[in-house]
Amino acid sequence: MTAFATGTGRRAVRTAAALGTVSLALLALSACHKPSPNAHFTLGSHTASRETPEDCYGHDGPLGTERARACLENNEDVPVFTAGVGDTFRVGVDPEVAETGWLVFSNGVLYDANPFTSTYQTFDVDRLRQNDQQQNQTPGTLPERRDLRLVIAQVGEDYDMESIWSSQSQAQYEERLFGSFEGVWNVDLESGD
Repeated sequence: MTAFATGTGRRAVRTAAALGTVSLALLALSACHKPSPNAHFTLGSHTASRETPEDCYGHDGPLGTERARACLENNEDVPVFTAGVGDTFRVGVDPEVAETGWLVFSNGVLYDANPFTSTYQTFDVDRLRQNDQQQNQTPGTLPERRDLRLVIAQVGEDYDMESIWSSQSQAQYEERLFGSFEGVWNVDLESGD
C-alpha cells in the first residue's frame, strides 16, 4: 500500500507541475503583442511581405491623424522594387484588412476614393505613375518614368468618402481621411529601364 501511495504522490506532483507550466505559458502568451496584419507586394518574380510597424497599426481602432501622417512618411524597412514601363504590380492584404477596406496612394495622391475590399489587386505601374501627374500630362502621352512611393492604408468602418470629400478645408479633409486609417504599409517602386 505504501508503494501505491508514493506513486500517486509523484503523479500528483507531476500533474501540478504540468498545470503550473501551462498556466505560466498562457500568462506569457497573454503578455505578447498581437501581430499586425501583412501586406504582400509582387512585381514580376520579386515578392516581399511586410508586417506593418507596431506603431503604424491600431489594433483597437484608428491610428489618429498625427500617427497616420508619421506612418505615411516612414522609411524604415520599406520594400523596394524596380519597375519598368508596362509592368504590373500586385498587392495582397490579409483578410482582416480587406474586411474594412484599403486605399492606395501614389506619391501622396489617392488612387481611388472607393476602398478596395478584396484581398488581392493588380495595378498597372504606368497608371500608378500617371495618377499623380494627371494635371500636367498631355492626353495620349506616356507617363513620366519616375520613382513612386505607394502607401496602402487600411480604413476603419467609420470611413465616409462623402464626408471626406465635402470637407470645407484641407485641414478638415486630412483630419477626416487620415483619422480613418487603422494601418499603413509603404512600398517604393523605383524607375527601371
